[in-house]
Amino acid sequence: MGAIKDTGRQLHQIERVPYEDAFLIGDLLTTRTTVLSGEPKAGKTLLSAGMGIALLNREPTFLGLPVLRKLDHIVFGVTDDGAPEELKERLHGAVPNDAVTIFPIEDPGDSGYWAGIAADLADMRPGLFVLDNIIGALAPGEDIASSVTAQRIMRSLRPISEAGIPTLLVTHTPKGTGEGMSVASSPIGGRAIGAGARGLIALRNSGKHGRRLQTASNRAREELDLSVTVRRADESSEVPIWERAEPGLKVVSRLPKAQPWDADLIARIVEEQPEEATYAPLSKRYARIVGKSPEAVRAKLRDALERVDGRWVRKPAETA
Repeated sequence: MGAIKDTGRQLHQIERVPYEDAFLIGDLLTTRTTVLSGEPKAGKTLLSAGMGIALLNREPTFLGLPVLRKLDHIVFGVTDDGAPEELKERLHGAVPNDAVTIFPIEDPGDSGYWAGIAADLADMRPGLFVLDNIIGALAPGEDIASSVTAQRIMRSLRPISEAGIPTLLVTHTPKGTGEGMSVASSPIGGRAIGAGARGLIALRNSGKHGRRLQTASNRAREELDLSVTVRRADESSEVPIWERAEPGLKVVSRLPKAQPWDADLIARIVEEQPEEATYAPLSKRYARIVGKSPEAVRAKLRDALERVDGRWVRKPAETA
């Protein structure tokens, strides 16, 4: 039998995929293969983490775009030295620990390497597979700028999305390209990479003009060109908070704002009821935990807590 007779289908045999099933995040992250490209330090890994947080928590929107599916598990394949630890810092406390699997990728040039990864993913059935990044995942001696290499890596990854596992591929933009670069030409290996993807995301960071996020997808209702910002959730957290930055748009955090350190500490003391009965030893006990001086902690505790019948309780609002 020939290829057409083996795999060909007539129109009535092909199921239409509704818009809601074509995207994990509307107009941004597809349920097939999406390529995210950008220059070094543009924030690609941060964007991957931000989308993952929104999906695992089923937040209503991400950058104002609808989150269309709640995921229970995301697998990250990483290539950079120290990437697992860095990724942990960006997700820690924002998602359940068992919702994320991180593993190192290093293609030895073995023809069965990617087939093995595809088989593992098909068995695990994660809601999303993220490869960060394509260049680090190449076999020894391969150059992503070569169309042969680009086609080879996209063919190797195709069985993952064909198994129904949405795939996000992170890569770099070519050196020496500027703001005039199109979304389609943004990945190194341009056409060969783009041709194997359902959606393309280009993240740019020009410094003076800030970050811009642009997309191209044949199923999107509109192509995006957004001015965006990213910040840490709070001073002690590496969790990324992505927001739109266009004038006139309301900035909405994707995670609840962290309480001030003293508010968290007061609640903790009331719950734990430590044995210390006066402010000085109580402040000394918790100063190291919150990373503050005993004097600073004592001042906060005096304002907010009092000892009543052998228990630490909050002072009434009018005296606190």
